[in-house]
Amino acid sequence: MKPIQDKERYTLSKIVSDNLRQYIVENKMTTGDKLPSERDLAEMLAVSRVIIREALRTLESTGIIIIKHGEGAFVNTDDPTVIFNHLLLFWEMNTEKTDELFELRHLLEKTAIEHIIANTEAEHLEELHNIMERMDKTTDPLSFKQLDIEFHRGLIQATKNQLFTQLTDIIVKYFSNAPHSQMDEADRMKTIQEHKLILEALKAKDKELAIQLLSEHLQYARKLKIEQKTRTVK
Repeated sequence: MKPIQDKERYTLSKIVSDNLRQYIVENKMTTGDKLPSERDLAEMLAVSRVIIREALRTLESTGIIIIKHGEGAFVNTDDPTVIFNHLLLFWEMNTEKTDELFELRHLLEKTAIEHIIANTEAEHLEELHNIMERMDKTTDPLSFKQLDIEFHRGLIQATKNQLFTQLTDIIVKYFSNAPHSQMDEADRMKTIQEHKLILEALKAKDKELAIQLLSEHLQYARKLKIEQKTRTVK
């Protein structure tokens, strides 16, 4: 890293945080690696330790590092939860993103179905079946919501792609923020029945039918989300 020039000081905190990101990348740092001390960083960049602390807090807020008091700042590359939660908040605040997110979710879960039919063993389908049965038995709206998330997460986990799973998980949470407590019994049974039909198509390795059923099911999730936003606006 090079020292910060005087003319750049009006955005020091941002510049320093950008420099620290670059330092992590250039030095191929991974989870658990410790950054230089505040004093060393201040000397390297020719700024005050106050600016260094602000930059470190910025990186911590995005989940890039973890600050342990009395120990220092450590790289955190294994857990993108904070970043994804920021995305979720951004999507919730931007009411125009629903259709785009629906299209993205459809593409991701469609890919997962193709992968399941081509590669998945019976044990994974049995896990999905168990989740579906628990949905059928529960009468608690919050439990129903969580099991619905687990079912779709289970579809994606079949790809065994961690980033794929993490991204889809946050999108599913976005749509699952629709108020399940306001679902009537007919809506609840419709959700369960659609899960059953998707699972049966997967067991039969009928890719076209499974994708068609998934599309119809996700349209329902989209409908709930739009209705929720409409009520919020009113």
